[in-house]
Amino acid sequence: MELLSLELNENENHEIFNNIKIITDLDESDIDIEISSTVEGNIRISYFTKDKINKRKYIEKITAKVIKLLIEYTKLESINCLKESYFYFDESEVGSIIEDIKDEIDNDVKIQLIIKNKFKEILERSNSINLNGFINFRMKFIKLYAVQVVERCIDSYLMKKEYLDFISIVKLISNIDEDEHDLVNVMCSNQKLQVYDKNMRKLTFVSSVEFSDELTDKAEYDESVINILLSLSPKKIVLHEAGIDKKNKETKNTVEIIQKVFEGKVEICKGCKYCSLL
Repeated sequence: MELLSLELNENENHEIFNNIKIITDLDESDIDIEISSTVEGNIRISYFTKDKINKRKYIEKITAKVIKLLIEYTKLESINCLKESYFYFDESEVGSIIEDIKDEIDNDVKIQLIIKNKFKEILERSNSINLNGFINFRMKFIKLYAVQVVERCIDSYLMKKEYLDFISIVKLISNIDEDEHDLVNVMCSNQKLQVYDKNMRKLTFVSSVEFSDELTDKAEYDESVINILLSLSPKKIVLHEAGIDKKNKETKNTVEIIQKVFEGKVEICKGCKYCSLL
């Protein structure tokens, strides 16, 4: 019994043909696959089974593979859009943006459901589907979607790059500050990060270093803690993990900034006599 047949043309939508293995590599012993050529010069992939009872389950498995193929096509359309319209990025930048594009599409449940529903609409009418035709007529929206994904990923990349560049500058300034303290402690008290000196006296003064406005646009963080540390430029920071709520966005971002700016100077405390008092 034939479950489904798919047709595609090697000369159309190369992204689809180059990923044909996705729909011909089924981990299901009860499904037989036959690949043949049509008189029109298309490749036909036919799926058969002798198990009529599980027909619906097998069609769902094949459909899942087709959706995966169409998602890969969407990624490649987006990558092509990036390379054609934003050629001024260098190779490493393009590589970073491509990774963001792939991640965004992989995690975009909405676009996956749209593609799946459109495919199922056709499947309800016929068990013989021309994939090139499906893409050209039923997935026209993908080109617009690709443009939007690329624009979002470029914006995200540029923000991250600006943020990391800024962190590098702050890190450099903190390293050349001559008025260094030997050690400070950072720990959570009353659900807020606090800075203490080596004798565990709380430090509350505000730094004269004015980097806050630049960081505010990049991440939600505890301004006072970062300013104190930048002002002190300590040789060593003991970060006491006990009591730190990593689910708190502000706290999480503050800890990440501390680790980036003071790379090589941060020591993680897993538990000590001070931690036990929290």
